[in-house]
Amino acid sequence: MQTKTILLTLLALTLSLTSIAITPLERSYTITGKVTDKGNNETLEYATVKLLKTTDSALITGSITDMSGIFSLKHNEPGSYLLRVNFLGYHATTQVITLIEGQNKLDVGTIELFSDSKELAEVVVEGNKNAVDYHIDKKVLHVSKQFTSVSGSAVDVLQNAPSVKVDIEGNVALRGNSNFTVLIDGRPTVLEASEALQQIPAGSIQDIEIITNPSAKYDPEGTAGIINIITKKRSLEGVSGLVHANAGLDEKYGGDFLLNYRTEHFNYFIGMDYNTRKWPGTTEKETRFYNTDTVILADGERERGGERYSGRAGIEWFPNDKDVFSVAARYGSREHNGYTKTDFTELHEPTDYSQEYTSIEDGGRGGDFYSIESNYTHQFSNKEHRLDAQLMLYNRDGVEENINKLSFPDGSIESGQKSLEFGPSQGLRYRLDYTQPFTEQFTLETGFQGRYRNSAEVNEIYDLDPVDETYIFIAQYSNDVTYLQNIHAMYALGKGEYRGFGYQLGLRTEYTGREIKLTNTGDKSSIDRWDFFPTMHFSYKLSEQHQLMGSYSRRIDRPHGWYLEPFITWTDAFNVRQGNPDLEPEYINAFEMAHQFTFGESALTTEIYHRTTQNNIEWFPSEFDEGSNIMMNQPLNLGKDYSTGVEFAFNTKFFKWWDVDLTSNLYDYRVEGEYNGTDFNENGFTYDIRLNNTFAIGDNTSIQLNPRYSGPEIEPQEEQSAYYRVDGAIRQSFYNKKLQLTLQVRDIFSSGKHEATTRAADIYNYRLYEYKSPIVMFNVTWRINNFKKNGGQPQGEGGEMGGEM
Repeated sequence: MQTKTILLTLLALTLSLTSIAITPLERSYTITGKVTDKGNNETLEYATVKLLKTTDSALITGSITDMSGIFSLKHNEPGSYLLRVNFLGYHATTQVITLIEGQNKLDVGTIELFSDSKELAEVVVEGNKNAVDYHIDKKVLHVSKQFTSVSGSAVDVLQNAPSVKVDIEGNVALRGNSNFTVLIDGRPTVLEASEALQQIPAGSIQDIEIITNPSAKYDPEGTAGIINIITKKRSLEGVSGLVHANAGLDEKYGGDFLLNYRTEHFNYFIGMDYNTRKWPGTTEKETRFYNTDTVILADGERERGGERYSGRAGIEWFPNDKDVFSVAARYGSREHNGYTKTDFTELHEPTDYSQEYTSIEDGGRGGDFYSIESNYTHQFSNKEHRLDAQLMLYNRDGVEENINKLSFPDGSIESGQKSLEFGPSQGLRYRLDYTQPFTEQFTLETGFQGRYRNSAEVNEIYDLDPVDETYIFIAQYSNDVTYLQNIHAMYALGKGEYRGFGYQLGLRTEYTGREIKLTNTGDKSSIDRWDFFPTMHFSYKLSEQHQLMGSYSRRIDRPHGWYLEPFITWTDAFNVRQGNPDLEPEYINAFEMAHQFTFGESALTTEIYHRTTQNNIEWFPSEFDEGSNIMMNQPLNLGKDYSTGVEFAFNTKFFKWWDVDLTSNLYDYRVEGEYNGTDFNENGFTYDIRLNNTFAIGDNTSIQLNPRYSGPEIEPQEEQSAYYRVDGAIRQSFYNKKLQLTLQVRDIFSSGKHEATTRAADIYNYRLYEYKSPIVMFNVTWRINNFKKNGGQPQGEGGEMGGEM
């Protein structure tokens, strides 16, 4: 019955949106002109021409001149506008034009640009925008400013992002929380959030949007918010491309490329990437089981790493200036490996009895994936009046194998286990979004979105026979699981601006249907539920220098698949994990208030936030079997948690050659929970500080030095120690910035580490992980384009219309 209700509702909404979309087109106005060199009267090919609003200089449409210097723009509303023309090596010019009702053609004549030999350097300076921009509902990190991470992935770039923390193992947290959603160009990804961030090469990223309080338009999944990766693109006609290659110490190497060919009505692109990374390091552990008075000491060497590659291709069709059709496909593979050799000493207090072991853990996970998506956009007479539709199909194969072997000093085997998990996951996602501005003060956004997922997973457990060293299948710990999930959503969002006051008010409702079934036992766990998610965003411009922003959102974090797996997985000889199919989702209420103060070339932003989480999920340690001296971790709902903090961001240019970005996050974390009659109330204060310095040495050389400090962090039963690290890089450009060489050194002083202590009623666990450092990488970037002005000189980078590729 509920499924029928959903389908009827979606059909009704589709028909209503379609009826709204079928509206007559308004009169079209054509603006033409010619661009020449003032000095020699030669025409300028590929000059950029933009039509802007007079109120805020927002871009309406744009074009480039042809080989005769001629341009043509189209618009559909009469009124006054700014017409701006610019070209590398020339002074930009701006003039006011007026489109008059009834006169559908406007010829502005010849526009002459003045050449300036100093203009090239000036263009570089003007393009050196702040590393981070702040909007009513998001922060935008401009990745081109962060060349200390150019050889890495999106994870490396995020180390310099506001509100984001990345530990030495590459785990990403958004305001102290690792549960967030990753989008790529505003669209969901096939991979899990952590895998997607590791898969995306840093060189292919234009910007990263940090959305800590998303509006109702976005999927509310994820406790902490959304990280949206904006990839590089070209909007100028012709061939363009970007090629990266990188290599470093300890078997780190890779590369990627993206080629783009654009004509008047079509755009074709193809890209590939490949990367291999290995991270050698050391580990120390101490575990105490109070019930048996046993202490296990461990130290050893470990190596983490992996190999990943992917390819993508697509085509966009622009039949007119209103419609865009696109089809794209992506195929890839990822493999993450880990090998650890650890020497254990088992002590039994208060006696002097001890036993030594050597444990070898060898494991990996990975698999192939692919996705196919189709998109359609229709723009009505008003640029902001539009209809967007998307359909994506995907498949992901997964295989995870973990082998551990425990042996005595003489080489004889004491015990061993092998766990194997494998199975495919398929699904689809769809969305239909409609935006209509009714007045300059009010715009309505509405639509529906959904996703379907069907996955199957087989889990097999084997015990090692120490005599003949063969693994024996253990049926009682092996399982076959199927996972079905349907989520359908509808939303409406009203937004606008009036006399400096901006607002967004939204409401989203979602239906969730989920079933987890153990096929070998018949056990089931089901969910059939509706949820509602209101959002509010406000901004007020007090003056040209001061702006206030505030927001509220309600979100949800549904447990990931392996959180729900009701079976045992061995991670080493003394540690296992088990999921919990009865986990409830976390519900989050998030409040934010921000003030931005701009003065000259500087900006100071202060944000205060408060977040509460119901049904807080934590991994709970306990003894696997009484007297076994094996620690088991299982996720549980442990009450509520509260995070209250303040973020500061200061951007300035101390000198013409020195840019500084200082960010800090200070927050108080409190959790209130109870399990089996035991209180788990914890409270802690932590902070982190980052200082990014960029020094420009002439026009073609830059140096970046980025120190950071991360304070201690307290969670239920666990405390993570503080650490600091310093990263640096130097970049040299050649051939009008077409070729760039970058040498980067991460963790220069080898001070990064992951150190944590866990305390429970019957268990104490201390662990220290340190990776081999400093990490040295060398990167080569080559930009390809065929954009030339008359006389054969290269045009170089394309400004706002083209960006960096």
